[in-house]
Amino acid sequence: MAPYRDVLKSADILLLRDGGIRPPPEVIESWPQPNYVNPETHDWSGAIICIAFLAISITVFTTRMWARYTITKNVGVDDWIVACAILPLVGTTISTVLAIRIYGLQWHVWDQTKHTNVTSRRAIIAIEMTYLAATCLTKISILCFYKRITSRTISRTFVYCIWASMGFVIAYFVAFSIALITMCNPVEGYWRLFDASWRKHNKVNCHNEGAIIISAVVISTVQDFFICALPALLVWNLQIPKRQKLALIALFGMGILTSICGVMRTYYAVYVYYGTYDISWYSYYGWIWTVIEADLGVVCASAPALKPFFRRYFKSTTFGSTRPTQSSSSQNGTAHGKTSRGNSSHTFGASNLKNSRWDAQAVPLDRIQVRRGMDVVIEDREDWRSQASNSSLRNLTVLPLSVPSSKGHSQRWGSRTTCERAMSRGRDTESQAERQ
Repeated sequence: MAPYRDVLKSADILLLRDGGIRPPPEVIESWPQPNYVNPETHDWSGAIICIAFLAISITVFTTRMWARYTITKNVGVDDWIVACAILPLVGTTISTVLAIRIYGLQWHVWDQTKHTNVTSRRAIIAIEMTYLAATCLTKISILCFYKRITSRTISRTFVYCIWASMGFVIAYFVAFSIALITMCNPVEGYWRLFDASWRKHNKVNCHNEGAIIISAVVISTVQDFFICALPALLVWNLQIPKRQKLALIALFGMGILTSICGVMRTYYAVYVYYGTYDISWYSYYGWIWTVIEADLGVVCASAPALKPFFRRYFKSTTFGSTRPTQSSSSQNGTAHGKTSRGNSSHTFGASNLKNSRWDAQAVPLDRIQVRRGMDVVIEDREDWRSQASNSSLRNLTVLPLSVPSSKGHSQRWGSRTTCERAMSRGRDTESQAERQ
């Protein structure tokens, strides 16, 4: 029982010390002498990472808006909301870069000057406020996108879950915005907390900063996981091929990246406030994860809208060409009567009907349904007029009408009649060519 009591005692001391921003005198005495000339400093890697992720997120966002505005022409509420998130996102990155390069978070706590004791705290409150706005707007944008694509096909329960999630995100934003602003009384006391000259003439009362920050980080991470899992539960119940189902889950599941960043941010928040008193040095890593999480949130929110862009500008390399292709059997001059499996993107008998024309406007397409996986018979040109060829080509009409024919159309626009009209027009075209 003794080790168990020691653990509880250590936990009580840890929780009662108000985080790592109030080191006891014995800890301060153990610190080395401050170095104001050439202190140990974090390198530029953190700032470069932050700027790189900001550039990626803005590029993806710009591509998203281009696709929605010029290609699909269906800009929605989710697009405008994520557009509003870009400004605080830029603010988060700029504040973080300044904090970890200029305002003091690049040094150990014992190397801080009187000036950086104030500027670092100002940078922290700026990062927290802009991060809160950027991530909450991004989450609401994602939820609006879910509602946009499922409003007419999904049960009311799912739609209610989306609305409840939006309400929870908004409540979270309002609650923790107020908590951050009123962290200290007066508000200025938050960044003047370590300004000894100012504290001599002003009284400051502050709440438990560590508990508030960690609570906000944990709740944000839980929201990330929930919003990431929401479409997976939806797609899993859809009656679609398993491969397509997994692809959709992977697309919507990209949000797991932001959730992982949230976990890393939670780890460093707990360590900074309850694991060390050198808060400026170790919070450096936590702020980098903060920027990455916010930037990846915009990237994941924009990913589903990028498909039209890649389909248009990278069609040949990414999505493949849909041009009709000839069968290898016809190219090699193989014997007629051989069947091959085709799909809706291929033409019937490419080698035989190459010169035929079909007036698509004359056929009521609402009465015809083409099914994938139809049998196509390839015939040589010299056997086009033969009776055997005509009878074999009638195999194209094996598909039944999938929609019951209405009165007046059952005999005229059946699948058999349509194929026969195609054959007839092909023969007429060939006869005219021979006469000429």
